[in-house]
Amino acid sequence: MTRQPPAILWRIVIRLSTTTLLAILLAYSWLWWKYHSAAEIQRDHFLMEEAVAVARSLGRSADGTFAVSLPPSTLASYASPSNGFRFAVRDRATGQILTQEGEGVGPLPALDSSPSLYRYNPDGPGPILMFGAAAAMTVDGRPLVVQVEESGRDFDALTQALLEKFAEEGGWLGAPFLVAMLLVSLVTIRNSLAPLRQLSEKAAAIGPDTTDLRLPEADVPREILPLVHAVNSALDRIEAGFRIQRDFTADAAHELRTPLAVLRAHIDSLDDAATRNALAHDLDSMTRLINQLLAVARAEALTIAMDEQADLNAIAVDVGVFLAPMALQQGRMIEVIEGAAIPVAGNAESIFNAARNLVENALTHTPAGGTITLQVDAPAILRVIDQGPGVPDELRDRIFQRFWRAERRKSGSGLGLAIVRQIMDAHGGQVVVENAKDGGAVFSLIFPAKADQGAQRR
Repeated sequence: MTRQPPAILWRIVIRLSTTTLLAILLAYSWLWWKYHSAAEIQRDHFLMEEAVAVARSLGRSADGTFAVSLPPSTLASYASPSNGFRFAVRDRATGQILTQEGEGVGPLPALDSSPSLYRYNPDGPGPILMFGAAAAMTVDGRPLVVQVEESGRDFDALTQALLEKFAEEGGWLGAPFLVAMLLVSLVTIRNSLAPLRQLSEKAAAIGPDTTDLRLPEADVPREILPLVHAVNSALDRIEAGFRIQRDFTADAAHELRTPLAVLRAHIDSLDDAATRNALAHDLDSMTRLINQLLAVARAEALTIAMDEQADLNAIAVDVGVFLAPMALQQGRMIEVIEGAAIPVAGNAESIFNAARNLVENALTHTPAGGTITLQVDAPAILRVIDQGPGVPDELRDRIFQRFWRAERRKSGSGLGLAIVRQIMDAHGGQVVVENAKDGGAVFSLIFPAKADQGAQRR
């Protein structure tokens, strides 16, 4: 059995705890190092400044001895044994002390530069460590060295006391801080993952019978929102595929059953001329039905390219020319009221098929001797006007349903007007039916205005 990886919540908590603990240790280490380093730098800087100050104040007195002219308060700080400060002026060649203040200084250091820092341990491994700064100078041609020193015992004791105080009063704060942060992280992460659990429950309810359900996008964290968008987009495509497959298969199976049964009955009957004529008629009906079903499938998958354009006026003329022989054979007329070119963004072939279906429908309902009119109006409307009985108000929505026919005895599959609506939906337009003032029906293919066509396309 494959071992499941740990939950996201616990992985985040473990990694966050480890990172926080390391961060606390590094922060304390850095603070200790920074304090110690800054204190040493400050002490060294002070000693070098004092060495330079003593050297600058050095001069000869009236009796020819060397003396320093420092302020009395400064001399007092050097003279006090408790301060741990001392200085001396020495002959650089012999090391002889010419003048000093405080306790004795250490041995003469080697000078690499002036001023120069040094340190030494006067009591061996004992607790005292001396820090000093030496500055070279020349007075009356005599090379001298000024040494300023400070005892490190008090400094180290102060440093140690401060560090112990920090560890005692502030160091323990790391533990409760870590615990509090983990508790807050647990609650925050759990609450943040709650929308994901809700989305999982919603997704589990989606199936073949509920393809219209979508994952909610409200109150979804920003990090999860792209995933929700992607899932909903995939569900849209799946639903479209299910709908096309389900509707096409069900509708085709439903309508093909009758003509096939009729064809089988005629095949089983006597083989005479009447039978052959009947079979030919039924076969024609079946062929037309199949063609209409294919037209439905093409209309379902129709997409309009961004640069596609069609001229409604030219399409109206082409439809009239194409169906004129059929109209004359049935004793009817087709007229086209030509006008200026009216371009629309759309697929010319599919618009032609929509207009042709409307004209074929008009030929079915227009009595012999009547006329079907194709007219193009601004801004982008193609109208088909017949001289039939018109369409009752209560049927104006139902006539666009697939396989719906007002009179079952009439020929036709009931798909023509459904195909028209599907084509107009693909173009972002609509098909509208109304009755003419002088009788008959007016079917209008209304395309979106040019400024809206790009936004209405699929």
